[in-house]
Amino acid sequence: MKRIWLACLFLIPALSFGDERILSYHSDILVKQDGWIEVTETIRVRAEGVQIRRGIYRDYPTRYEDRFGNDLQVLYEPLAVLRNSASEEFRSEKRGNEIRTYFGRSDVMLNHGEHTYTYRYDAGRMLGFFDDFDELYWNVTGNGWDFPIDRASATISFEFDVPSDSFGIDAYTGGFRENGKAFNATIDANGNAQFETTTPLGVNKGLTIAVSWPKGLVDEPSEMQKLMWMLADNLNLLIALAGLAAILSYYIPVWKSFGRDPEPGVVFTRYEPPGGFSPASLRFIEQMGYDDATMTAAVVSLAVKGYLRINKDDDDEHTLQRKDPGNNPPQLATGERELHDALFEDGDYVILDDKYHKLLGNARSEHQKSLKRDYKNRYFRTNGALNLPPLLIMLVSSLVALRVASGPTVLVFGTIALELVSIVVFAIIMKRPTPVGRRLLDEMSGFREYLEVAEKDEMNLRNPPHKTPQLFEQYLPFALAMGVEQQWAERFTEVFASLQGPNQTSYHPSWYNGSWNSLDLSSNTASLSSGLGSAISSSVTAPGSSSGSGGGGFSGGGGGGGGGGGW
Repeated sequence: MKRIWLACLFLIPALSFGDERILSYHSDILVKQDGWIEVTETIRVRAEGVQIRRGIYRDYPTRYEDRFGNDLQVLYEPLAVLRNSASEEFRSEKRGNEIRTYFGRSDVMLNHGEHTYTYRYDAGRMLGFFDDFDELYWNVTGNGWDFPIDRASATISFEFDVPSDSFGIDAYTGGFRENGKAFNATIDANGNAQFETTTPLGVNKGLTIAVSWPKGLVDEPSEMQKLMWMLADNLNLLIALAGLAAILSYYIPVWKSFGRDPEPGVVFTRYEPPGGFSPASLRFIEQMGYDDATMTAAVVSLAVKGYLRINKDDDDEHTLQRKDPGNNPPQLATGERELHDALFEDGDYVILDDKYHKLLGNARSEHQKSLKRDYKNRYFRTNGALNLPPLLIMLVSSLVALRVASGPTVLVFGTIALELVSIVVFAIIMKRPTPVGRRLLDEMSGFREYLEVAEKDEMNLRNPPHKTPQLFEQYLPFALAMGVEQQWAERFTEVFASLQGPNQTSYHPSWYNGSWNSLDLSSNTASLSSGLGSAISSSVTAPGSSSGSGGGGFSGGGGGGGGGGGW
């Protein structure tokens, strides 16, 4: 028992002397006109050889993240360290996103007791430049100290004169993101901002200050300088932008060489479509690709020729019914036979519903393959292979940009999106008609002029065909293919009105079984086009494969900060 009491007596002084802490922490900050700040930190510590054996160290963050997730690299230059007013050796090393500066020598142990360190350094890119004011938002002590801080204070002075009534001052105390108000703040007679805590700061707690002044007193960096800094700080963004620049640099000369369209020729109004071409084939050539309207035009063409009937019930459900075209039927054009046979390979009826997406998708595919085989490369070139290099550039630059520096930031994602948009746009404009295709497009333009001419302007046409229901039906698939079906229908309003019988019966096409009012032919045609097109579009896609879903500051904020400990 006596030995235990003796051991306790020896431990009491050890415990009392082992209370290592920061007795006072004062920071003098000079704001310079060039935007830099000069900081002199005076840190008085009590060392008892527990953690503080050779000296202390100071951690200083050099990389921050802005609100968009981009890196912001600040400038930091240690200048001098004093201990008890005498020069002290120091060394700095990079540790992740911060620099750690050690005060002292590894082969020299400190005497126990109080020591005062004076640490002077310059820091750049620490000021905030806003619309109405400039600001120093500064973490004086940092929130990463291993020791409690009995008292913290700061003095902010300026190389230039600031009117005393134009200051804005505030401060925050406590742990990270806390906004405690345990401080006093004043503007002294010399125009300096003075801050001092009113209660001790515990471990990992600190003091952050904010001082603002009128604009124009500090040299603000230019927008170009800010851009250069941002690119230098964010290698990921620089890589993404380099990828975008490489894509554009590739495409522009390639488009001039391979994607520029031949000059159009002279267009004359034509009263019939180019010979030997179906409505679907003309749309396929003009669009230089296949779409839902291509299939819609082909279905209506099959109906007009007597090979099928389009049925529409009261629930707007469309059904295609196979028909016998009779003796001497109209000849089917390229692709129409393949589409017809694929539609009715399982029977005489096919419902345009996504439950039959496999059959309808196969019919669409057979039709598309037939058109590609007969018309692609002869009438137009997509130059698809020329899009492979930029796709590879985007893939490589995106993968690298998302893995270096701060990785996937808003601006990086935005730049990658621009790369993708650029590829899509150029992939479209890289398509070009061949000389043969250009001549065909000129003929189509002449036929379109006839289809869409307003009724009041028909008198300007020379010897146009006589308007009959048969002519309307014959050219309706072509009007659908060229997107002028409503204009074509409007020209026949009076024709069909004159055909209305004495018992108010009206003309109704034999190939269409559904609501039809020949007195409102334009609306009927629009309904046929949109309804049938929508039904085809939704039925060739598997269900479920597409979607219809549509300040304050705080302790630890601002520049500076970090923390420290003993070593």
